[in-house]
Amino acid sequence: MFLSLLSGVFEIHLHRGELDQAHRLYSIFAHLEGSADIQERTCCLAATAALCRAEGRFAEALEAGAAAIETGPTLGVGHQALEQGLVEAIEAALRLGERGRTLELLGTIDAIPPGRRPPYLEAQALRFRARLDGDAAGYEAATARFRELGIPFWLAVTLLEHAELTGDEASRAEAREIFDQLRATPWLERATETPAPGVGRQAEAVT
Repeated sequence: MFLSLLSGVFEIHLHRGELDQAHRLYSIFAHLEGSADIQERTCCLAATAALCRAEGRFAEALEAGAAAIETGPTLGVGHQALEQGLVEAIEAALRLGERGRTLELLGTIDAIPPGRRPPYLEAQALRFRARLDGDAAGYEAATARFRELGIPFWLAVTLLEHAELTGDEASRAEAREIFDQLRATPWLERATETPAPGVGRQAEAVT
């Protein structure tokens, strides 16, 4: 499906810090934000949220991500673009320091019955709550879920955030190795830094 480029190749460019390539790809789909087709509009809004957050425009990222989430009842909670928009909205809310909004967005995941809750969103919810609470055990649970799901990028992000909270060099080393393999340069640079335990940069790189 052509729209999958906005949650596949597009995100790879963002994770690698290749913003020029991301902009070129985004420009192909930008007109869909006003589309009457819900799926097209949602995919575009989710991608808009990702791009805005990558560029540090967190308020715009939150707005676009929240707009994407509104299509949930139509597309279903497991739709890839809806998941993308929700994760971007939560990331943006965290960067804006809006704890209340973050908890509200996390509540949309909690409200999904366990049997229907996408495992990817469950793993992200564990990670976000660990960030909110400075909870090392929460990071470990999220790490286990991403490892089980076989999602290396988010596994590495979780490992790095855990290392930044606790100073665990084994987690940092594994994160570096994964980012190097994925050519996720902004993340590799961040993982190479050695902040004091407990500082927690709270996802300053593109996630």
